[in-house]
Parts: sequence; structure tokens; C-alpha cells
Amino acid sequence: MKKIIISVLVGVFILIIIAAFVYFFAIFQTPNSGQHTGYITSVEKTGFIFQTWAVYVKTDPQSSQEDTYCITDSRIIAQLQQYEKARLPITVYYAAPFILWTWQCPQKASIINTATPVTP
Repeated sequence: MKKIIISVLVGVFILIIIAAFVYFFAIFQTPNSGQHTGYITSVEKTGFIFQTWAVYVKTDPQSSQEDTYCITDSRIIAQLQQYEKARLPITVYYAAPFILWTWQCPQKASIINTATPVTP
């Protein structure tokens, strides 16, 4: 009987640790995917504990609205930095998973998968 009680207490303790981990490090959002054509205004490293990359995209250079995306692939980071310097119009393809971990992106945002320059 004592072994059963200890097993139940250990199981409850493990569940509490898992729940606390998910509470502090997971962001739940509605999954989506799509594309956005515009101009990269900034590619920057953000975060205090978890260093992540954020990209800011404007549909029109004169617009005041700016959309924020996250990047997890280092090859795309370098590519987007080149597009930012060249001020070329590009199309970014993004997706948002159901669970976004804080080491991927600290806020609710989509993750850029690929980027291609717009051809005239």
C-alpha cells in the first residue's frame, strides 16, 4: 500500500513539473500559413534569456504598419539580411505551429520558412 501511495505522489509531482514547463515556455496559437509580399525593414536578434531572431516586413515602404515574424533557420537569416540591405521586394512564406516555444519566438508570431525576391 505504501508503494502505491509513493508511486501516485511521484506521478503527480511529475505531472506538476510538466505542466509548469508548458505554462512557462509554450505559447499556444491558432495554426496558420501563408505568404506576405513586401520589404524587409529590419532583421534583429531579440531576447534576454532566449536569443531569437525577429523580422519586420512592410507591404509598402511608405506604410506605417509593420508585421513581425520569427526566424529559426540561420540560412534564412543571412538571406533576409541581404534583402534588407538591397531594399528588394520579397515574398516570405510563413507558418505558425499550434505550440510555439519561447526559444523559437518570444511572442505570438509566425515563423518564416522561405523567402524569394519578387520578379517583375
